[in-house]
Amino acid sequence: MLPTQPGQRTLICILDWGLGHASRSLALAQVLEEAGEKTFFASCGRAKKFIEQERPGTVVYELPAYDVTYPTRSMPLNVALQLPRWLQTIWRERRCSAKLVEELGIDRIVSDNRFGCYVPGTPSIFLTHQLHPITHSRPVSWLYRKYLQRFDGFWVPDYARVEERVSGKLSLADGYFGVEYIGPLSRLRRCENNPSELQAPGVAADQRKRGIPADPSDLPPPLATLSAPPELCVMALLSGPEPMRSQLENIVVAQLKTILGNHVLIRGLPGSFSTLPDLPNNIVVHNFADAALLTNLLPAAQHIVCRSGYSTLMDVYAVTEGNKLILVPTPGQTEQIYLAERETQRIGCQWIARQEDLNLQKLY
Repeated sequence: MLPTQPGQRTLICILDWGLGHASRSLALAQVLEEAGEKTFFASCGRAKKFIEQERPGTVVYELPAYDVTYPTRSMPLNVALQLPRWLQTIWRERRCSAKLVEELGIDRIVSDNRFGCYVPGTPSIFLTHQLHPITHSRPVSWLYRKYLQRFDGFWVPDYARVEERVSGKLSLADGYFGVEYIGPLSRLRRCENNPSELQAPGVAADQRKRGIPADPSDLPPPLATLSAPPELCVMALLSGPEPMRSQLENIVVAQLKTILGNHVLIRGLPGSFSTLPDLPNNIVVHNFADAALLTNLLPAAQHIVCRSGYSTLMDVYAVTEGNKLILVPTPGQTEQIYLAERETQRIGCQWIARQEDLNLQKLY
């Protein structure tokens, strides 16, 4: 059960590492608001743009950027190369958090994996499914747990019963205090309406709602409806840090061009108007998909290609079956490799593929 208090003012601080943190933080905000709380958002980069597009008119306060990238296939090396900058970001976000608490009259902070978003004297909760990240180093794991003790509690977006948990050993409470399993978080809900009756506003309409003048030459064609293409074959759902996101996009696009049927590519680029050239008519591309569009596309797809990120799995399970999944863990990301292997055994995903070995021709 999620601890709530009507009238409480909660600041949700969201990591700019892919879009999963922003997605589940939106779902958390909805739960808190339904309980009578007032929520505020703070983030940066693509996560900030994601919230602004999903909730037009919402103010998202600026936090310093981690700017996570995966320049190599070695996660320890990626961390080592970026750690000095991340430590500086943690120091800066501590100051930003304290300022926002004072200016907005915040009663509680919920930090979605932002290590500096805690303020002494203000209840500060760490939202994560990784209480025990896979580091392959006992000293590093100990330091991780030791650092997190400065938070006042931990919310895990997963089931309380161990046998039902998607996160498995990652979210064991061992070595922590104040751990609450608050249940899965997804902004998606199964739709009972007829998809053909659901109309999408399109990018231009969304811009008008936010008071941004739209130059038609810069905009992609508006979505006609929220319904999926007839007999939707493959849906590719991309997200995550660069350059891995773009690398997977290039692989998927090249393979979809050779496969008969209707396909959809969600690029995971909120706020972008960039386009992909030379695509056949059977491939539809969206830079960003809001909750309504995903709610219709995911159940309609015969096959779903995606990363095995935790929030991606939560969104898929919220509206459709996991046996459609073709999981492509981000190279070197131990958490995604573990989750892919666990979910394939737990629910029977179609298969796991290393990024360089992905072959969608196996479907036919």
